Amino acid sequence: MPEGDTERNSIVPVKSSEVVKRATLKFLYVIVIPMVLVSLLVHIIWGVTRRIRAVFVKSKPDVVITPNTASHSEVYGNPTIPSILPVPSFGKYLGDIFGYFSYLAKGGPNSLGKQSQLIGKTVFSTNVGTPVVVCGDHLSAEVLFANVDNLTQAHCINLVSTRQSKPIFTTHGLEAQKARQFIVSLLPANENTDNFRDAMETVCLKMDGWAALSKTKLHQMSLEEAVGELVYNFASCLLLGSSLDQSLIGKVFPMPNYLPRYPTMPITLLPSFQNMQSALTEMFEQSKQSDSWEQVATKAAAGGLSEREAFEQLFTAITFNAAGLSNSLLNGILLASLMPDRGQQLLEDEAHLTSFSWELLRHNGPTVMMRLTEDTMIETAKGNHHKLRSGTIVLCSTSMAQRDGSQWKDPSVFRSKRFIGNSLDFVSNDQVDEPLPTLGFGCPIHRSGRTEKVSNMHQCPFLPLAPAFLKAFLRLLIGRYEWSFDADVLANVHVLTNDNGLEVDYDLKHLRGGFKANVDMVPIMAKGMRFSSFSQL
Repeated sequence: MPEGDTERNSIVPVKSSEVVKRATLKFLYVIVIPMVLVSLLVHIIWGVTRRIRAVFVKSKPDVVITPNTASHSEVYGNPTIPSILPVPSFGKYLGDIFGYFSYLAKGGPNSLGKQSQLIGKTVFSTNVGTPVVVCGDHLSAEVLFANVDNLTQAHCINLVSTRQSKPIFTTHGLEAQKARQFIVSLLPANENTDNFRDAMETVCLKMDGWAALSKTKLHQMSLEEAVGELVYNFASCLLLGSSLDQSLIGKVFPMPNYLPRYPTMPITLLPSFQNMQSALTEMFEQSKQSDSWEQVATKAAAGGLSEREAFEQLFTAITFNAAGLSNSLLNGILLASLMPDRGQQLLEDEAHLTSFSWELLRHNGPTVMMRLTEDTMIETAKGNHHKLRSGTIVLCSTSMAQRDGSQWKDPSVFRSKRFIGNSLDFVSNDQVDEPLPTLGFGCPIHRSGRTEKVSNMHQCPFLPLAPAFLKAFLRLLIGRYEWSFDADVLANVHVLTNDNGLEVDYDLKHLRGGFKANVDMVPIMAKGMRFSSFSQL
């Protein structure tokens, strides 16, 4: 055989996967990594420059445009009212990227309450990757929610990488009204409907699956993840009539609520972008095969939404329910296990069960970041006023605002009977001693006698069903199952009283913090929350 033929035959063919791998690595080395490094350097330098300018160049107080409402005219026209500039205090700011990691290292949203207590303010500046003003009490939060349209036009949660159409809370005007009306049209009026009961049946089936696990697998099961899947299934069945594929959901959501604003790069270059889009498309096609899709499509058309837009609104509603309700379920399971007879007293006392559910919701609520599009006057529960300039990024931790001592007695205590004797219907006009905690749903806390309406167009449509869902879940949990936790789990729960109702020390030092809404305000546990036993009665 000729020598040339021998050389040709010795060449090993390169697999197509290897070619793709090499091309991807070359793309990363040549384009993406240098882009990221340059962007980091530029924004660190820019951050230091802004810091130096803020320290040495004293700006004049903000000139705030006087609103049409006469009630605030004196406040707006008063030059002595302090103005909070969107720049944190000296020593807390060295470039945006460092501020972001510093924020997470200090506990994320949970650190807000600690900072507020430390400096004695409910409105203050901090750095969470970019300078922001934090509103930490109920009244400052309500001022923000009073005009959500002005805030959500430039929402800081990075959802653009996962969706073409925007969810309700990042839209405004007619677009948001159509989306909201569509979601509301699919929700049951109350818990006494077939689709609510069918959705709760999926919860029961999931928990029956927990009971069927071997002891080894039960001990390995992360309750945080299992509860999230449970709520995903409930919300999917409630709105779509069938469950979404959990593996596909995991490719799209949850996205972190707090992403560094820098380095900036086109989202289409993110490695996960195409996976997110294909996962959404696959779930969309699966949803179109469900028995409920004809009804969904009809209501979408009536609301002026395409089928794809309708699906993405539903997807957001389903996944945000899981993120928003998981920590209440985790707290409910944990705390009910500490009550006499695992909470049987709750099943025998409807008022106590309802109060317990609202108290779970008080220790719940997302942290939201928004950019002001208008000059805004912020008032605190103490009567202080602050002027915030247009363009300022505002951060509000609603779970922290619902721990405001001016509204709730001993706010750091979980008190199962806190709302007994008060109005337990958030639409009632009866007088309440301690208001129902509705800030986490994007609307003011409920108090009778207030002149403005409790709800607004951006209020979470699930608000009327949230306490009903928690009550149904607790009835199912306590009435059908028996469960326990190991001593090392219960050691993290600091019970104050357990005779006439349950009272637990929920001081911030005992609770988790961070950017994961599903576990925020849940007791700190080194190994997470895991059952030692779970079985059917």
